[in-house]
Amino acid sequence: MEHVQRNRSEKDRLISEIVSLEWNMFQKVENIGGRAGCQDDWNTFYIMRYSQDATWSEDTLRSYLNDLRQAAASGRNLLTEKYAYMMEFTDPEYYREHLQASLPALSEQKGRLIAEIVSLQLISHRRFAGLFPRIAGAGRPVGDERGETSVKSYSIGELKTYSEETLRLLLRDVKQNPDMVLDIQRGIAEFYGYSGLEAAEQALAGRDGERQSQ
Repeated sequence: MEHVQRNRSEKDRLISEIVSLEWNMFQKVENIGGRAGCQDDWNTFYIMRYSQDATWSEDTLRSYLNDLRQAAASGRNLLTEKYAYMMEFTDPEYYREHLQASLPALSEQKGRLIAEIVSLQLISHRRFAGLFPRIAGAGRPVGDERGETSVKSYSIGELKTYSEETLRLLLRDVKQNPDMVLDIQRGIAEFYGYSGLEAAEQALAGRDGERQSQ
């Protein structure tokens, strides 16, 4: 499990433990079509999860780490639950018939918190997409796309696995940082060796130009 080493700090320690616990849960996710290739890709998993978590406050990280620890102690797999929740959007019929009854019920308060967080996240994502359309275009679509995982459906699926306390703290973080998506994407770009988002966008533009000239 090799990855880019960061200077050790309390925040880094929290993130590293979170990503390790998530990875262990990810290994146990059973997909309908068999094991997914991404379940063998530690580096990409680490980069994506670290880049997201690095934008959170230490309070939020501690709360989510507690969610993961409690889930593991009780035999729950939050990654399995996340992908099951996402199927409400990607395969509604299968979700209703096979998954919904086995998933934890959502309280009204959690539903309100999730709706507010997702609304702010989508605003941030659209701002990012306006500035860096090629990077955004290489990822998930923003809104609802039947049969396809979108930024919105992925976010909702994941947030439903968080505790109410974690959601409250994350909402505070999102409100304090309207450009959280930009910060996440900048972290990803730097992990891949770019000096920033501008350099990554230029690299994608160059590749597009090469393909068009062929």
